[in-house]
Amino acid sequence: MSILKSKLSKLYKSKRVNILALFILLAFLFSFLTKLSKDYTRTIPFNIEMLNIPEEDVILKDSLHFIDVTLTTYGFNLLKYYFVEPKLKVDFRQLTKTPTFYQWTKNNQFQNVVNQFNTNVKINGISPDTINFQYDSYFVKTIPVVLNENVKYATGFDIDETYKLEPDSIKVIGAKTALDSINKIETMLFDLNNINSDINASIKLKMPENNPDVKFSESKVLVSGAVKKFTEGSLFVPIVVTNLPENVNIKYFPKEIEVIFYTSLDNYKEISPNSFRVECDYSKLDAINNKLVPLIKKQPNNVRNLRLGTKSIEFIIL
Repeated sequence: MSILKSKLSKLYKSKRVNILALFILLAFLFSFLTKLSKDYTRTIPFNIEMLNIPEEDVILKDSLHFIDVTLTTYGFNLLKYYFVEPKLKVDFRQLTKTPTFYQWTKNNQFQNVVNQFNTNVKINGISPDTINFQYDSYFVKTIPVVLNENVKYATGFDIDETYKLEPDSIKVIGAKTALDSINKIETMLFDLNNINSDINASIKLKMPENNPDVKFSESKVLVSGAVKKFTEGSLFVPIVVTNLPENVNIKYFPKEIEVIFYTSLDNYKEISPNSFRVECDYSKLDAINNKLVPLIKKQPNNVRNLRLGTKSIEFIIL
């Protein structure tokens, strides 16, 4: 019996607490709603939503893009300005255009501002009195696309010739002042590993984040490249001495020099000693060590990683 009385007592106290909390909540809501039904005067910054900008013009970022509006209205009406970013529409067809800016003035545009509010909102003031929207004419510029790649090939494979980009250049459109510093555009990182077959892929362009008013004709490009088996080869090529004075006779050794190169298996059979020319310029000899310095003066386009087996040529004057 005592246990039952204890439970009933706790239930009674719990109900009293809940009822008290309900009354407190209702009192708070009543007070809150009462305050919201009163008139308040506040100054609120409104972002400018620009409409009907002529296609040939671009508004520069350094222009002022907000208007302070002092208004009086019910608290209910004010609430929305704190939860949703307030905006005012500015129609550029109604502004005065000069050679460098569009001009918005409070005297000419006050009624347009008032018309964007409900009738229960009183507009007390607008600041600033004048806004000059600096503009520039649109300019079109063609810039090259640069591939940002980190491609690693399987052992014995490599790219034949070079990567092809489609397109390899794009058009960029914007204010001339904004385009002056844009001379190229890179791709996002093209990262591949252990590649042993031809490449055909799409890669996005790395768009500048600090130029939202600049437009690009493309947002991505196609990357392609023929991948082939490669090998290292070497040939012995005759050495040619140039700029030797008429009254000087020399004997040099060796007469031939090893040229080491890297090329595809398809191209390997096409390469011969005649594909290269190695010269030693007598007028640029190493006078300290009395040696000639060999340099590769001619090479085929389909080889890479060229090097010589010997860095210097010994000679004697006869």
